[in-house]
Amino acid sequence: MLIPPSQMQTMSTRELYLFDTMGLLRIPGFLSPDAVEVCRDEVRRLSSTEALGDGEKEKVEDLVGNSAHFAELAADEAVRALVEPLINQPYRLIESYALRRTRQSVFYLHNGSGEVLRYGGDRVARRNMSYMHTFHDGKLYCMFVKVLIYLSDVLRDDDGPFCYLQGSHKANFAWFPDGDSGSPNAWVSETGNPRVALTRENFPSLEFVRAKAGDALVINEALLHGSLQKASGGERILTALGFAPSFVTDWKRLDPRSNDIQRLGHY
Repeated sequence: MLIPPSQMQTMSTRELYLFDTMGLLRIPGFLSPDAVEVCRDEVRRLSSTEALGDGEKEKVEDLVGNSAHFAELAADEAVRALVEPLINQPYRLIESYALRRTRQSVFYLHNGSGEVLRYGGDRVARRNMSYMHTFHDGKLYCMFVKVLIYLSDVLRDDDGPFCYLQGSHKANFAWFPDGDSGSPNAWVSETGNPRVALTRENFPSLEFVRAKAGDALVINEALLHGSLQKASGGERILTALGFAPSFVTDWKRLDPRSNDIQRLGHY
């Protein structure tokens, strides 16, 4: 794995400050250009399925289980240097996937510290404990951290960049009080309501993150986040590695309409 030696260092105090206050941190040049090319070829080699929702996007599930190359990447010391200072206890990989996005694909805003969680019919939770995060004795303790590694440039708004609501990882109130953050894959919410466009007119604290191929973006899953609609040509490829404390089970999507406890998972 071709990772520049500078990326082997643990996070600095300033980087920890930025992650704590912003809920994310971009690491420029995390992979070398040669490593990016190898990773892109590997993603294209693996079988994928069409992701549900709006626009054209494909998903490679269980990236680490299907590729020794990405298993090596997930276990690399450079990834550990990003994750360990944010979880600060024994941790494990709970999900891994790759996304290939083409025209019109979108990932709507989802998660968020204060968002309403609907499950099991009419049940409602006001706090999703699966991505809680605390600070004790100079250390962060995050329940769910994800490392996104860009294998394509995302430099313009029409490339469909990552977006988020500023401060939403620390929010105590819900932006979607009816629980309509729901599934990230469509313009219709879990409750059937149409969603408004992802613009600053509709979301005043909306912010975008542009990235080059090889950059890594470390995010606190408590952020209310998604990506803008991709209107440009070509494909956008990224990989995602999700980490949590070692007692957390593998990620699976919650079925909010089910009363069957066996079908409930992460939100």
